[in-house]
Parts: sequence; structure tokens; C-alpha cells
Amino acid sequence: MYKNLYKKSIFYILNISILIINVCAQEINPKKEYVFKQYFSQINWEKVNDKREKALKWEIYKNKKPINYENDLKNNKLDIKNKKISNSSSFLISKGEKILDYGFINDNSNFYILKLGLSKAFNIDFSSELISTKNKNNNPNRIKNTFLEKGVRNLRGGAILQIFSQTRGDFITTNLRLSYGEKTGGLKAGYVFSEIINKYLISDWLSFYINPKYTYTYLGNICSISSSFKWRLNPKFELIPQTNINLYQAENNFSITGRTYLSKNIIIDTFVSNSLGIIDMGKQFKSESTKYGMNIRLRF
Repeated sequence: MYKNLYKKSIFYILNISILIINVCAQEINPKKEYVFKQYFSQINWEKVNDKREKALKWEIYKNKKPINYENDLKNNKLDIKNKKISNSSSFLISKGEKILDYGFINDNSNFYILKLGLSKAFNIDFSSELISTKNKNNNPNRIKNTFLEKGVRNLRGGAILQIFSQTRGDFITTNLRLSYGEKTGGLKAGYVFSEIINKYLISDWLSFYINPKYTYTYLGNICSISSSFKWRLNPKFELIPQTNINLYQAENNFSITGRTYLSKNIIIDTFVSNSLGIIDMGKQFKSESTKYGMNIRLRF
């Protein structure tokens, strides 16, 4: 009986010891492991023949030029810092792409947009839009009736500056846009348009946008916010629903766009919308009827 109890005690003690050794082994600091491996790689084992004995024995050969790990770590940190600086400088200096858009709508409206990327963080754009939709005579909004007159073309110029970018490790991508322009004809009424374009990339196939918009005119100011998401159904096609919500003197409207990538440099948008225009203030107001159209985009 005592012999069995003694054997069981030894068995339990061995199991507990093995368990403790395993736990301690799992808690070894990976950094120490890394340093151990690095030092171990400096040790060369060689076979030497002892003249007094016929059998071979092993001796440790010490490297005469050991690696200085502290200097290596400092150099690695310096290299990483230099790479970050070079990436940020290349982001600001390297040229961006050039984009030309031409679009037409079923009510004989049309528009042109030219974007020139001076760098990946700063772009300038020039645009022109002809709105053929007539506003109702009893519309009380003087801003809409004055600046978005039927049959009169608007000429505009603006710039976009990128503040944050998810590709650089920021939480969100943010672009600031500012533009100014006037309508052609006798009365050259102009306005300043500003927009904060916020994009959050949820995954490779889904991204969300929320853009506050503000327009300054001599007749008063307009404020609205648009929200949309870009849903990539496959590598060649995207679906983009968008809505504009009135905050002050604007109007609610919506649009649905289907984007087709014919190639890397040729993109075609087909859209349905009830917004009065496509560019700047035109997207803050509502048309009297739903329109459909097409936009052709060329990248250079």
C-alpha cells in the first residue's frame, strides 16, 4: 500500500514539475530569444583532433569580430526614420495624376472638369458647367435663381489639399477643397465654395464618405452635408449612392452612380440624380425632375 502511494506521489511530482517547466519556457521574453539567436549565430563549432587521444572532441571557436548589436539597433531605427521622412517628402514633391472629365445629361446640360496633380497631396482643378434645367419662377431662394441660371455657363477654378491619409497610417483620409468662379454673361456673379472631403476605407471593396459643404455669396451663405459610400462589386464595377442633406438654405437631393473601369486610364460613370448641377453649389440644390447622364474620365 505504501509502495503504491509512494509511486503515485513521485508520478504527481514529476507531472507538476514538467508543467512548471513548460509554463516558464513559454514566458521567455521573445527579445531575449532574438538576442540569444543572434549571439548563437556568432559561435562556430569546429572539430579538433587532440594529439594525445584518438577520439575527436568539440571546442568552441569565438568570433574575433563580434557584431555590436546596440549599434545595429540604432542604425535600424535611423533607417526607419529616414524612410518615413523620404516617404513624406516624396508624397509632397512627386507629381500626381492628370484627370479630364466630360459629362452630358439628358436635359442638354454638360460639364468639363480638368484636374492637375502638382503632387500627391496638392491638386488644382478647372471646371465649366452649363445647366439647362429652369428654376420655377416662384422659387423663394434668391441664391439658387441668381447663381444657377438656366442656359448660362459657370467657369470655376479651385485647389485640393490632402491633410490626412490612411495610406500614411492616419485614421481617416481628409482633403480640403476651395474654389471660386463666376457665371458668364452680363452679370458676373461669383461665389466661393469650400468642402471637407472625409473618406474612411473600411475594406478593399467598401469605403465611406462624409463631406461638409459651405458656400459664400453676397446674397447669403449655404451649408449642407453629403454622405455616400463606394461599394466595389468586382474589380471592374463600383456602385456609389450619394445624398445631400440641407443644413442652411440648401435642398435635399440624391444620386446613384455606376462606375465602370474599362481600363486603368478610362472610366465611365452612368448616373441618375435629382441635383440641380454636378459641380460645387449645383450639388447643394434640387432639380425639378430626375435626370440621368454619363461622365467619361480619362487619366494621364
